[in-house]
Amino acid sequence: MLTPVDFREGLYWKRDDLYKPFGDYHVNGGKVRQALQLFETKIDDIKNEHNNGVITAASVHSPQSANIGKVAQKYGVACIAAVGGTKPENLDILPMMRLTRYYGTEIRIVAGHGMTAVIHARMRDIAEETGYLPIEMGELMETNPKEIFETTAEQVENIPDELDNLIIPTGVAIQTTGILIGLKRYNKKVKRIVCVCVGPTREKKVAGYFKDVYEDSVENYHPLEMVAHKAPYSKSFNFEIEGEYMDDIYEGKAYDWLLKNIDYHNEKTMMWLVGKRPRPEDIDYMMENKL
Repeated sequence: MLTPVDFREGLYWKRDDLYKPFGDYHVNGGKVRQALQLFETKIDDIKNEHNNGVITAASVHSPQSANIGKVAQKYGVACIAAVGGTKPENLDILPMMRLTRYYGTEIRIVAGHGMTAVIHARMRDIAEETGYLPIEMGELMETNPKEIFETTAEQVENIPDELDNLIIPTGVAIQTTGILIGLKRYNKKVKRIVCVCVGPTREKKVAGYFKDVYEDSVENYHPLEMVAHKAPYSKSFNFEIEGEYMDDIYEGKAYDWLLKNIDYHNEKTMMWLVGKRPRPEDIDYMMENKL
């Protein structure tokens, strides 16, 4: 099913945030679609070879742990989320940690800091100890490219055939890579693609995905620019479009950059909304109403 493309306030919007398999208020978007497809493919392996459990690692502010936790809950699979840089008392305060726990996931604080490499290394240690399948998109891309990239590539089909600008909020650029595949597949003409990164720019990541997964070169796909937003990852940028909020960490930063750098009133521009994490008030509502 293709998510819609809206035209609002002078811009086209690819509304992948409207992919809501669990209904309103819950986790949503392209990354949830990837997780569902991945579990659908690997569920027998998880149940029979991995003690019916999975483990993931994430920032305490990232929706990753909640995304995987909700999908694990749907399939009746145990889930552990490895995090760092926080204290036990904060797990009931931080919105994404509250939501992850609400979905039945066990959270383990494995480091006193938020360094990704250390947290992921500790996650792999726990996977060894428990037998659980580690959910690391980077590790699963080669064995499950359809679930990781193709689910996003398919969503390109209904975007405008011609654009001046396409703006993509970018983390580790997995969604971006899927979009590039789709642009080529559906012969979309885009003059300029800009990835607004919430961390470092990811040119090497994208090149590596094409080389390692598709045995191809990124040079065979649409050229793109990567810009690093200057704000720290955890800083919120709160925007609403006709009364609908967008994700404050990813989409908010991308939209902030767009407003300052793109003449969208005179150039046909689209922003790709990957998803949006539930807000604290959404989480409160879910818990109060046991949704």
